[in-house]
Formats: sequence, C-alpha cells, structure tokens
Amino acid sequence: MTSSQSPLADTETATRLPGLLVTPAWLAEHLDRPDLRLIDVRPADAFAESHLPRAAHLELSEISAPVDNVAGMLLSPDAFAAVAGRLGIDDDSAVIVYDANWGMAAARVLWSLQVYGHSRVAVLNGGWDRWLEAGYPTATQTMPVPSARFAPRFTPDLLVELAWVQDHLNRDDVVLVDTRAAGEYAAGHLPGAVSWDWLRGVPVGAWEAVRDDPALRDELVAAGITPDKEIVTYCRSGVRAAHTYLLLRHLGYSRVRNYDGSWLEWSYRVLGLTHA
Repeated sequence: MTSSQSPLADTETATRLPGLLVTPAWLAEHLDRPDLRLIDVRPADAFAESHLPRAAHLELSEISAPVDNVAGMLLSPDAFAAVAGRLGIDDDSAVIVYDANWGMAAARVLWSLQVYGHSRVAVLNGGWDRWLEAGYPTATQTMPVPSARFAPRFTPDLLVELAWVQDHLNRDDVVLVDTRAAGEYAAGHLPGAVSWDWLRGVPVGAWEAVRDDPALRDELVAAGITPDKEIVTYCRSGVRAAHTYLLLRHLGYSRVRNYDGSWLEWSYRVLGLTHA
C-alpha cells in the first residue's frame, strides 16, 4: 500500500461520499460515522451560537497566508497539514464542509484539500440554512477533535500559478473565467478572460450551492466555458473562483483549475498596482 492510499477507504467501513455535494438528509443519516469530519467555515460568533454536532470551526484565514505581498494564497504543504491535523483530518477522513453563503467559503476549503491530495471531501448543499430548515440536530458546545496526521500530496493539475497563466494566454484550448462581479471585470481583468459572476451559478431565492436547471449548461456553453477546454477560474483572491471550480466539477467538467493568486497577484505583479 502506498502512502497515498487510505487503509480505511478500501474497506466497507469507510463512508462513501455520493459526490462533491451532499444533502442535509444524507448527512443526517451518516452523522455518527466515525470517519466523518465536519468543518464549519461560518464566522466564529455564528459557530459559537450553534453548529452541527461534532463540527470543528475553521476560519478561511487559517488556510491562507500572504506570499510575496499577495494576500490570501494557499498555505504551504507543511503549514496546511498542521491545520488539517488540528481539525482531525487524515487519509481515513470523509470531510464535509459547510457555510451559510451558498457554499462559497466551503468550496475554497474543498479545493484546498483536493490540491493537497484529499479527495474524500464534499460541501453540504444548502449549508447551515437548509440543515436548520430541515430540523436536524445542532449543538452549542464544541466537542474536542482528536488531532490527526495529514499527509499533503500536491495535485498540480487543480491549481495554476502566475507563470502558467502567462504561458497559456490566448490559447484556444484554455478559458480564463473571471468570477467577479461585472463591474470588477469592467475595471480590469486578465487578457482574454470571460466574465462569469459566480452568483450566476447559484439558485435565486434558495440556499443550495449550485443551480440545478438545464439552462445553466447552455449559459456556460454560450460563454465559451465548455468541457473540452482547460478551464481556469479566478476572482480577486481565489475564493469566489473556488465556488465556480466546485460548480464545474459538479457538472462533470474534468479539466478545471483555480488560479490561486487571482486578480490580486496579476494586478500587482503584472500591472504594478498596489492594494490597500
């Protein structure tokens, strides 16, 4: 058995995730599974008031750090492993991440775990709001999480860096997707990028993480975001872009990457702009 294999994941005792999204009903049914790790990425005060049973709290800032004056970059492997280990995540863990904002912050955590080789991770579809609406149990006390050893295994085809973007500009087989608001895009964007506000991928008047309607695929194709291309999502700092990464992966797009540095890095390093 190699270091990338999990002994528990190969047995019938391992929790099998149904996909990148799990419903509240699925999670309620599996809530007591010993290999399940629940990560709450809502604000700390909301977590302190109430959260899912057995959940651990995580601030997005805990898995990011400035790199050469660019804020919000993914932690180094060793630093990320320390945070994941504190959350009780190891090779045997099935991780469910949730928030209260259409899964945006949760998607960033999912992407980060996948970049470091942990594929058994999903986002709670509908997040905290749907869980409460369904009347499932909550907790007010924080249960201690046994520390674990997380072994990072870098997965380069899920992430791009500045040099990669520069080398792949204006290629027919690569689509740069700017997931910021239209006004941000109009104020400046990467050369050749298409504008796709991440909120176009979530349902109106509901808390589910992604839209579930036939028109969504048609809209993506009309924008040139097609499964045969290498798709690179970006925003200001790679968080909104992580949601569109999740959306596309959920829809079956197999070649999707997130540009971690996003506009903050591009505007600083290429355009020479500074940000407050």
